Amino acid sequence: MLYGNLSVARTWGNYLQMVDLSSNRLTGSWPNETTQFLRLTSLRISNNLLSGELPIVLGTYPELIFIDLSINQLHGPLPGNLFTAVKLTFLNLSGNSFTGTLPLRNSDTKNSTSIDLSILPVQTSNLSYVDLSSNFLHGSLPMGIGDLSALTLLNLRQNNFTGEIPRTITKLKNLLYIDLSSNNFNGSIPDGLPDDLVEFNVSYNYLSGSVPSNLLKFPDSSFHPGNELLVLPRSESLNGSDKSDEARHGLKRGILYALIICVVVFVTGIIALLLVHWKISSWKSREKGTGQGKHVGQVQSAQRSAEISTTEMHDVALESSPSAEYGAVSLPGKERRHEAQDAPIDAAYFNEPAGSSSARKDSTKSSMPSLSSSPPDARSQHHHSILRVHSPDKLVGDLHLFDNSVVFTAEELSCAPAEIIGRSCHGTSYKATLDNGYMLTVKWLKEGFAKSKKEFSREIKKLGSVRHPNLVPLRGYYWGPKEHERIMISDYADATSLSTYLSEFDERNLPPLSAGQRLNIAIDIARCLDYLHNERVIPHGNIKSSNVLIQNSTPSALVTDYSLHRLMTPIGMAEQVLNAGALGYSPPEFSSTSKPCPSLKSDVYAFGVILLELLTGKIAGEIICMNDGVVDLTDWVRMLDLEERVSECYDRHITGVESSEGAPQALDGMLRIALRCIRSASERPEVRTVFEDLLSLSS
Repeated sequence: MLYGNLSVARTWGNYLQMVDLSSNRLTGSWPNETTQFLRLTSLRISNNLLSGELPIVLGTYPELIFIDLSINQLHGPLPGNLFTAVKLTFLNLSGNSFTGTLPLRNSDTKNSTSIDLSILPVQTSNLSYVDLSSNFLHGSLPMGIGDLSALTLLNLRQNNFTGEIPRTITKLKNLLYIDLSSNNFNGSIPDGLPDDLVEFNVSYNYLSGSVPSNLLKFPDSSFHPGNELLVLPRSESLNGSDKSDEARHGLKRGILYALIICVVVFVTGIIALLLVHWKISSWKSREKGTGQGKHVGQVQSAQRSAEISTTEMHDVALESSPSAEYGAVSLPGKERRHEAQDAPIDAAYFNEPAGSSSARKDSTKSSMPSLSSSPPDARSQHHHSILRVHSPDKLVGDLHLFDNSVVFTAEELSCAPAEIIGRSCHGTSYKATLDNGYMLTVKWLKEGFAKSKKEFSREIKKLGSVRHPNLVPLRGYYWGPKEHERIMISDYADATSLSTYLSEFDERNLPPLSAGQRLNIAIDIARCLDYLHNERVIPHGNIKSSNVLIQNSTPSALVTDYSLHRLMTPIGMAEQVLNAGALGYSPPEFSSTSKPCPSLKSDVYAFGVILLELLTGKIAGEIICMNDGVVDLTDWVRMLDLEERVSECYDRHITGVESSEGAPQALDGMLRIALRCIRSASERPEVRTVFEDLLSLSS
């Protein structure tokens, strides 16, 4: 946790690319500097105690793409140039105390005799994400909102906006999420909003008129409470209600018939019991005492036999059922527990079936069962009858596996103990261990990042068919009923990421990589990219050192998280691109593109950056201090190359790099290749050429 006044920081420099000071206790305000932050791309200082007005200079930073100053104490008007910044795509100022109107031009501004320079046209805006919720903005929503043509998310919830929702909002054809709730809007909802809307909320307003037909797919909570005069057309639902009335009448008749049948059966049963009782009484009166004793003994013996048979059958079911072999489950970081089933349970904790402890002991004595030893259907039948679930987080959606090499059910996956192994811009990854010891990597995607079910299913099945020795294969995916239940499943690799190997090998007691090992790792990555580019014709899209895993025994490289951008919504893809840019892997052409998208050329650039990381031992996101300022990794190496001092860039932990003979020859060859990879897009080589050139260095 950081404390202090941000205002006292006077000198930031012109080489800073990313500022992330989120979730601290920083006070003060952002500096009103015009000669600094010329390379700043990402500004994140959310969840602090910043105060004061937002300086207008913030909208003039030429490279700024991402602003998140949410949950602070900022106030005053919004700078109008934020909505005209050429490269700004993400703006989150929610949870502050901003006042004034939204600084977008109304359609009649051009006819006005006076001009407010703070209200600017937005034809050049690339904003795709705008969250201004929980502020004190007021006035009408300007007509100029329709000029933010790249918008995918607009959140104006909990402000004091008034007037009608402008019809120009229907020009936002890329819009996926819109929340105008808890304001004072009146009038009707404009007809013509995109059919692709995923989230829509106008509750707690004063709207009237009919709801457009394409918005009727949203629940009642999207329109109410509030909006008492708003009419939801019921043409289709009326027909449905007629049918439901018929169904209800039919149901009532069915219930009546069932009651009559039950009464008849009950009366018949009573009569039958009375007849049986009369016959038994008559029979007993004719029997002798010894005969009666013999009969009672036979009945008791039969009852005991039935009880024993039932118990034995129950034990056999427990021993043979796979559900008996799958034990208690806890959230990541918690230990397995075997208490009674009535014990308190955490949010995602599954108790063992009663009596399964003994079955587990027996099963552990024998060899671990294979997940593919019985079909999923058979397993699920046993689970439904025995497993007792005490958690709302049980996986009850659709699990899809791409092949039969590893077979398990959603229930077995939810029962697997798990631990967090990493977080990324896409979501959180866990290591899940199935009961037979097989380990999986389970990646929970962030809410709102996955495409629609149909698109997601189509794309991930394509990725599931990708197989290569240097790729961590996808095994399947899970699609749950809730928005946050989008899970990707792949093999777990017991390996260390390249970024960790390079930056934390001392702390983790890892042996430094030799020049030959670094070359082999580069060849493995290039071989994998060559397969993706030329055999599958898809870019990796997110190649970076944290997505390269080094197997400690070889060491050889495994590449993970490939082509995830194909599964992402525009918001998810934008987050991935911004993350790559902040870490130093995005090519320069992305900064001049309104909607950058991963490509084969961007893969080559990112691979060139990884080559520089292998050679220098530095991470791409590091800022390197020089006498005349600070530079990033690529600029630093280029500068040393121009000054013919490349030997200074090599990692000192590479054996022989400081010997009298100089650096191994392979390093110089790798450096030449890396410098070619980070050229402009038109000058970059194809990955096939890069792969072949690296192979020639190893011969």
